[in-house]
Amino acid sequence: MPASQNSRKTSLLGRLVLAAWLVVPIAVVALHFGPGQNHLGRDKAGFFASSAEAAVARSDWPQADRLLNYAIQALPEDADYDRRRLEIAHAKARIYSGDMIGGQEQLQSLIEEMEQIPAAEAEADLMAAARHELATASYYAAWIMRLEGASADEWKPETTRARQQFRLLAEQSAEEDEDRESFAMNVEATIKLEQMDLAVLMALPPPKNCPKGCKNLSQRKRKQCQSRCRSSGKEKKEGGKEQKPQDIRKQVKQARGAGLSVRGAGGS
Repeated sequence: MPASQNSRKTSLLGRLVLAAWLVVPIAVVALHFGPGQNHLGRDKAGFFASSAEAAVARSDWPQADRLLNYAIQALPEDADYDRRRLEIAHAKARIYSGDMIGGQEQLQSLIEEMEQIPAAEAEADLMAAARHELATASYYAAWIMRLEGASADEWKPETTRARQQFRLLAEQSAEEDEDRESFAMNVEATIKLEQMDLAVLMALPPPKNCPKGCKNLSQRKRKQCQSRCRSSGKEKKEGGKEQKPQDIRKQVKQARGAGLSVRGAGGS
């Protein structure tokens, strides 16, 4: 082979190698802003979610709230399943951080969103998890509001929602599902809470795992209702000052000391 041809081939090979090296940075940039960014977002979300799990393990719910919010924001737009899964955990963290209303609204919106998904694509596990968290939060809310002295018109929507969600979970569970009996028992517990005499409720300890930071829940629920009425143009003007309900949790110790019977009372 003539030397000139070898020279031309060597030169061509050199140009190809040079071109390949020049393409590498471009490929890396494309990966970063394309599929690579997707993986990067998932990695960041996974890191925040793992950190949030550690925060939950030590009962640091405010920190879990913040970390799960970061995790949701880090996810790519097409990660619908992971986003909904993280939103359920985030809503629970909000509830246990003291934002009962915000957490309930987040769960309700998520359920309504998933109800619009075609049945063939529905995420049954996420729907069940969201319903369970909403039902549990509503049960706790009703318990807290009753002890705060809320009227039946104010706390009964909470027990109604809890009962409906627990019943749906029980009805949609397979006969062999070990959670089915638990859901049915929660329906009964919610009915007992509705029918329980207030004096009996006062003498009972709060339900296990009941959020402890939800102070003045009745007042906040009342403000939420008033805000919705204003936005829908249904607000009614009433004269006089608003009378604040008495928070009767302060009487619990006295009630227990009086030897009140708690027979027939149930909890969740």
